[in-house]
Amino acid sequence: MLKGSTVLVLGLLTALGPLSIDLYLPAFPALRRDLDATDGTVQLTLAAMTLGLAAGELFMGAWSDRVGRRLPLLLSTSVHVAATIGCALAPSIAVLAAFRVVQGIGAAGSAVLVLAIIRDAADGRALVVLLSRVTLVTTTVPLLAPVAGAELLNLAGWRGIFAVLAAASAAVLLAGALGVPETHVPSPAPVRLRSRLRAVWSDRAFRRATLVAAMTYAGVYAYVAASPLLLQEVYGLGTRTYSIVFLVNSLGLVAGVQLSSLLTRRWDTARVLAGFTAVTVLAAVAIVPLQWAHTGTGGLLLCLWLFVAACGGCFPCATALALDGQGGQSGTATSLHGFTNFTAAGVISPVAGLIGITGPAPVAGVLMVTSGIALLSVVTVLRSGKRVEAAGR
Repeated sequence: MLKGSTVLVLGLLTALGPLSIDLYLPAFPALRRDLDATDGTVQLTLAAMTLGLAAGELFMGAWSDRVGRRLPLLLSTSVHVAATIGCALAPSIAVLAAFRVVQGIGAAGSAVLVLAIIRDAADGRALVVLLSRVTLVTTTVPLLAPVAGAELLNLAGWRGIFAVLAAASAAVLLAGALGVPETHVPSPAPVRLRSRLRAVWSDRAFRRATLVAAMTYAGVYAYVAASPLLLQEVYGLGTRTYSIVFLVNSLGLVAGVQLSSLLTRRWDTARVLAGFTAVTVLAAVAIVPLQWAHTGTGGLLLCLWLFVAACGGCFPCATALALDGQGGQSGTATSLHGFTNFTAAGVISPVAGLIGITGPAPVAGVLMVTSGIALLSVVTVLRSGKRVEAAGR
């Protein structure tokens, strides 16, 4: 098991991705005005980073199987620092989107390599516990990001937000260089990337659990992308009020993560995952009827909180199920897992904005689709598990 200080640093490294997203969310209306952009193009800056995350996830972990974890980790975090400085200086929405892609690639290295390091150090129930601890740091650090972003927006504008983020990323880079050990000895005769990817993808349990995680990521990112425009522009929440709402929802995410760790002590991980996924479906489905019942902002906020909290419970369970059988090639497995997650998030997250956010229906529709697909996939995992158990008797 990794030391507590190392777990903290790993959590901070993984938090760079969420922090890069959450900190600038209150600046969406300002970006639209300052860079003469539309709602859709502003949302595409989020999608651009998500697709960068997907691209970086695809090769970083597999590369680390060949050369070890530390070198790719430090290089990718350095890329994040440089790209964040570029975001602060961007003269147009197109240039900003381009730097966001590079920023995503850098953050991807931190995310996928931390997962690989965790899988190097633990498996089974210990893997779920360690994932929950790192995820606690990952979700706690960005909690105050929208609140901080709102204050930074008032003090220094959206460019100041990215400048502060670059300084924070540089500090985390230094902490990683000093505090993260090498956990993987490179193979003297590395297998070709295509063969490693094929071997991982041939694992049916990996595919099904990864689909659940991908749809969960897509749902959360769709909420994140739509919430500034839905809550600020449609429902009239001010910048500070919106940041507080986002904070409360993020606390729900943290609660879900920790609840999943507690529940897996008594019940099978797949069954715990099924329970959380069912809650995401119910929360998404309830959004529109509650609005028809004229519950106002309160009904919408309750549904969004339940959805986000249940997604928090899904994350460590789905990731543990996907990676538990991949100890011999954890870097490649985390690469493919992360690539699938962030590709789904990047493609799906701007859909509600492209449809037009004039009410909650487009957001609810996206969340219902993602959570419904995730639940169907969990059902196949449970059925497969029953068949395996029956065959072994």
